[in-house]
Amino acid sequence: MFEQMVMEARKSIPKLFPEWTDENEHDPGITLLELMSWMTEMQQYYLNRVTEKNERKFLKLLGIRPREAVSAVCNVAFSNVDQPLVLPKGTPLIAMDQRFETTRTVQLVPSTLEKVLVRTETAAGDFTSNNQAKIAYYAFGSDAIKGAHLYLGFDRALPVETEVSLAFQLYDRYPVRVSHREDEAAAPIISSAKVGWTFAGAGQNAGQGQRGQSESWLPVEAVSDTTVHLSQSGEVRFRITSEMTPMALYPADDRSRYWICCTLEEDGYELPPKIEKVSLNSVQAAEQETFSEVTAFSSTGEPDQRFEVSSYLAFGGLHTVQVQNEQGRWRDWHIVAELADYGPDDLVCQLLQDSAGRTTRLRFGDGVNGSIPPQGAQQVRLIAYTAEFDYGRYIGGSKGLPGQTFEVARGRTFKPSSMLLQVGYWPRGGGSVVWDDWQSVDDFDNSKSTDRHYVYDAEAGTIRFGNNEAGLVPPKSAEPNIRFLALQAGGGERGNVKDGLVTGFTEVHGVSVTNPFPARGGLEAETLTQAKLRVRRELDTPTRAVTGEDYERIAKATPGLRVARVKAIPLYKPGMRDYPKVKAPAQMTVAVVPYSESDKPKAGKGFLQTIKGHLDRHRLLTTELHVIPAEYIKITVHAVVVMEPKYKNEQRRITQELRQLLQPMDHGQGSEGWRFGRTVYKGDIYGVISRIKGVVYVQDLWLDAEGTGFQKDGAGDIHIPPYALVYSGNHEVETISQTDL
Repeated sequence: MFEQMVMEARKSIPKLFPEWTDENEHDPGITLLELMSWMTEMQQYYLNRVTEKNERKFLKLLGIRPREAVSAVCNVAFSNVDQPLVLPKGTPLIAMDQRFETTRTVQLVPSTLEKVLVRTETAAGDFTSNNQAKIAYYAFGSDAIKGAHLYLGFDRALPVETEVSLAFQLYDRYPVRVSHREDEAAAPIISSAKVGWTFAGAGQNAGQGQRGQSESWLPVEAVSDTTVHLSQSGEVRFRITSEMTPMALYPADDRSRYWICCTLEEDGYELPPKIEKVSLNSVQAAEQETFSEVTAFSSTGEPDQRFEVSSYLAFGGLHTVQVQNEQGRWRDWHIVAELADYGPDDLVCQLLQDSAGRTTRLRFGDGVNGSIPPQGAQQVRLIAYTAEFDYGRYIGGSKGLPGQTFEVARGRTFKPSSMLLQVGYWPRGGGSVVWDDWQSVDDFDNSKSTDRHYVYDAEAGTIRFGNNEAGLVPPKSAEPNIRFLALQAGGGERGNVKDGLVTGFTEVHGVSVTNPFPARGGLEAETLTQAKLRVRRELDTPTRAVTGEDYERIAKATPGLRVARVKAIPLYKPGMRDYPKVKAPAQMTVAVVPYSESDKPKAGKGFLQTIKGHLDRHRLLTTELHVIPAEYIKITVHAVVVMEPKYKNEQRRITQELRQLLQPMDHGQGSEGWRFGRTVYKGDIYGVISRIKGVVYVQDLWLDAEGTGFQKDGAGDIHIPPYALVYSGNHEVETISQTDL
C-alpha cells in the first residue's frame, strides 16, 4: 500500500509540476510524499480494524440483533388409539436423536379415518387412496362451486363433547409462494370462500345421502380453524354435540360409517384447495426440550382460589409455587397435603392432579386454613421442572462482586427467549428467601446501577452480571441464590427431520405416532455475517407506503396470500373518468391479481379485505385507500395473413403467439403478462405475427374488445383503464398462400 501510493505520486509529478526534477529520496518533497503516504496507510489500517464488537454495536444502532436458533415444527398424527386419551402440552416425542414436544394439549379419540369422498353437482369420487399416499386431490372439485361436499368417514363414532382435531396439509408448490407471517400483529387472513362443518346425527336413514335429509346433518361446535376455511394448511378443531349415526354413502356404500361433512357454503376461492393429507388426532410438535416452565395466574384476592394447568411437566415433574407480595417480590409457598392442618398466616397451597384429564390444579387457603394470595394480575406462579433439573436449576451463589460470570451451558445451547432468571436474598429481620426476577439484555450499555440485568452469551455458555454502575450486582449469598425458573433448549437445522422419523412415543403403550410430512423451519442461530445481510434486505424493504412502488411491494408481501400482480394507481378513485387528466387528491387505488390457474384470476372479497387490512397498517393517515380487483378486457384478433406456401396451415402457431401476448399473467411460458392499463395497439399485433417463421406480411387486421371501461379509437387501437388487463378471445386467423394471390 505504502509503496504503491509513493509510486503513483511520483508518476504524477511531471504532469502536475514539470519544474520538479529531483525525485531522489533526499529531496524534501519526496520526504513529504512518503510521510503523507505513510499517514494515509496508517489511517486506512485503523479504519479497517473494525472488530466484531463494533459491528454488533452498529447493528444495535439500526435496531437489529442476530436472531436466536429457531426450532423446527411439524404435524404429528397418533394412531392405534383404543380409548379417549389426553396428551398435555409438552408431551415428548423422539425422532432419532432429536427431541420434539407437542405445542398444545390434544385429545385423542379412538377412531380411524377410513374414507375420504368428494361430491359435486356433477361427480362423486373416492380419494381415500390419494389421502393415504399423500397425492393431492381437490377438496371441492377443480371448480370449487358452491354446494360441493367433502366427506370424511370414520370406523367408529366420534365421542360426544370431546374436542376432535383434524390436520389438513394442502398442496402449496405453486410458482407464486405464500408470504409468511413474521409479525403476530399482522392483519388477519380473510377467506373469500366459506365452509360449514356438519355430522350425520340421529334420525338419518341408512343408505341415503345428504339430499333431502338436511335436518339430520347437524352442525358441529367449532373450536378453531387455522385453515381459514381450507384456504391454507392448518388444523380444524370441533366438538360433536350429540350421538353420531352410521350411514352408507356413495361411492363408499360397502358398509355404514360415521360421517363428517365439510360443505362449501360460499364459493370464491382464488385457488381451489388441493388436499395432500387429512389426519385425525393430529397436533403440532416443535424440536425442543423444556427443563423448566412457568405458568402464571391472576389472583382475585378471594378465599379458596383454584387454578388449573394442562402441561406434561406440570403433571409429571417437580413443582414450586410462588406468590408475589405487595412490594413486587416473590416468595416460595409450601405445597402441602391438606390445607386444614395449617393456620391463616401459613404460606401454603395444595396440589391436586387429575389422571384422566392429565391436569394439575392449585388450591389456596381461605384465610382460616392457609393464607390468601393478594389480588393482582399474574400474581401466582406454578413452576414445573424435571427431576434431573432439580439441582441444575441453581447456577450458583453470588459473591457480591462486580462482573460475575457463571457457566450455564453444560454442553447445551439454550433459547434466550425461554429464560427466566431469579436472584434471591434473605431480608433483614429474618424470614424466608425473597426472589426477584432479572431481565436478559444484549449488553449493559443502557443499564443503570439499579437495573436487574444480565447478559447471556450463547457461544460461551455463560451468564454475566453488572458492576453496580451498569447493571446491579446480585446480593452476596453463602448458598446458591441464582436459579432458573424457565429454561428450554432446542433450535437448529438438525430438527428438520424427514417425514416418518418422529416415531418415538412411550407415554401410552400401543399408541403410535408419526410425522406425515418433514419438519420445517429449523434454523441455526444467526451469525454476524447473516445479520448484516439481513440488515441490507430490511433496509431495502419498504415499511411505509408512500409511493406507488411502496404500495405494490407491500401488497405483494401480504402474509398468507399468493399475490401475483399489483398495480398502484395514485390520485385515482374507483369510478373516476378521464384519468389521468382528472385526478383525485389523497387517493390511492391498488388493483390486485391473485395467483390462479384460471385465465382470468379474480380476487374475492376476502382477498381484497386482507390486502387492504395489511396496507392500512403501512399507509399514510392522510391517504384514502381503495383495493379493487383487476378488470379484464377480452381482446379478439381478426387477421388475414399471407404465408409462404409450405407454412400455409400455421394458423395454430399464430393463435398461440397471440394468446401468449394477450394474457394477464405468466403461466410458465416465459411471458410476464400484459401491463396494467397498456393500450392494445394494432402495431403490437402486427409485430408478433410478422416475427413468426413463414409469415410474408399481414394483409388485414382488426381488433374487437369486450369488457367495461375500454375505448376503441379511430385507428382501431383498444385503450383500457389503468386497473385493467387483457386476455385472449377466440382469435380468427385466416392464412393465404403467397402463390394464391
